[in-house]
Amino acid sequence: MTLVKRLGALAAVACALTLGGARPAGAQVARGTVDPGSVPHQVEVRLMYRGGRASNVRVRLVRQSGLTPAGETITRPEGDARFNNLTEGDYLILTYETEMFEPSETKVSVYAPDREFPRPTTQTVIVELPLKIAPPPPAPGVVRADVDLNVPKNALRHYEAGMKALRAADSARAIKELQTAVEIFPQYYSARIELGRKLRTEKRFKEAEVFLSRLREIAPKKAEGRIEYGIVLLELGQRADAVAELRAALEAEEANWAAHLYLGWALLEDQPVQAQPHFARALELDEQKSARAHLALARIAEQGGDRARAVEHLDAYVSLSPGAHDAEPARKLAERLRNPN
Repeated sequence: MTLVKRLGALAAVACALTLGGARPAGAQVARGTVDPGSVPHQVEVRLMYRGGRASNVRVRLVRQSGLTPAGETITRPEGDARFNNLTEGDYLILTYETEMFEPSETKVSVYAPDREFPRPTTQTVIVELPLKIAPPPPAPGVVRADVDLNVPKNALRHYEAGMKALRAADSARAIKELQTAVEIFPQYYSARIELGRKLRTEKRFKEAEVFLSRLREIAPKKAEGRIEYGIVLLELGQRADAVAELRAALEAEEANWAAHLYLGWALLEDQPVQAQPHFARALELDEQKSARAHLALARIAEQGGDRARAVEHLDAYVSLSPGAHDAEPARKLAERLRNPN
């Protein structure tokens, strides 16, 4: 029976390579005198996907028989996770559904090759996570009909190829195709925003700025483009300009959690009192997506001397994002604030 719900037909591909373990230091042990079930083993998991290594992904190891938990952890920046002190047997490596990946289930068998003289082993399991198939991109003339008018067929062809490459996690080709679409039709709003967003996620902020800055001229009343541009300006340290763009985004669409969240970040350093209501509004609109607003509100509360309120926000963040890289520091800070002495 499948243990993790599968939303697509993609399956995790895994291969296990048995590496010989070193004999523990000490005296020679006669063959047949060591119980194989008492020898500790190790499983190293490497999570991969087409775009690279998958970091900050929750991984669980369970025994195949009885589904007894053997360990749970989060992959490191290199996409690696390790489970130590395992007894021999058949295990299942489980990963869960995220915004980017489908769930996966991979079997690994842990046994000493030499039953007469069992030694510790390390199993290295490479798991290729299946990417979620994104919904079709908005077609020019449908969702963005008010801005993407009279797009040349050649530009549309490159845009669609770029979006297909994005869904396949082929970043280099996606960027190339979208750039070509913009070169052919500089007023192409959809191509510009998708290209700018992709460059931003790859931390190529200066390049993203070039393509996103024109969106204000192409569609001054659309919030989406102003939000993307405002985020890039914030990353570039241009806080005042970021504030202006994000305020304009809210004038176009007040009920946008992202505009409130990033406006809060833009205001936090210099104007925390003005930032506070925007963080609160972002949480009201979408608490899960705006979870990090709790960290900002905890900081504001602590600076204002309200430790109890700060603890509430830290606890809320940890509850919403238990696997985040900063969940543990948030948990420790909450404990220190609870017990200052």
